[in-house]
Amino acid sequence: MTQDHRAKSWIRAYQAATGMTYLNARRRQLNWPTLAEVMEEHERLGNFGVGVFNSPRLAAGQRRAQLAVEREHLRRNEDLALETALWLRDNIMPIKTLTAGSYAVKHLIERATGVYMPNGVFIASAFIVGYPFRYDQPNVRFGMSQRDLNKLR
Repeated sequence: MTQDHRAKSWIRAYQAATGMTYLNARRRQLNWPTLAEVMEEHERLGNFGVGVFNSPRLAAGQRRAQLAVEREHLRRNEDLALETALWLRDNIMPIKTLTAGSYAVKHLIERATGVYMPNGVFIASAFIVGYPFRYDQPNVRFGMSQRDLNKLR
């Protein structure tokens, strides 16, 4: 049995938010996916967010080229994504209700940490931690505790 009560309560909250068994939730939190695995799972995730900026105005080839550039920029920010994932795990509990918009939460974290991060880096960090989500292009809605987010305001 774990002696780290914060970690155990996080696993319980993650279990409740995702519907996983406690054992699977614990395994998921002990074995986070890498940024490369997250990017493979979410093919349209780039530094900008999900998709590309002004995509309806671009031809299909231009969108693909822009997305490739955005994904390369995201790969270069792997250290920031992992630092942000650790910060998220330590400060914001998961919940089932998808109410937290990625862009707004990104700004809260920037103010709290004093470090600028692109929207895509924040989204990738939240995917790494495993928050429940729904696409809301170019942003993502996450299941994050409103009480914890209010502490950052």
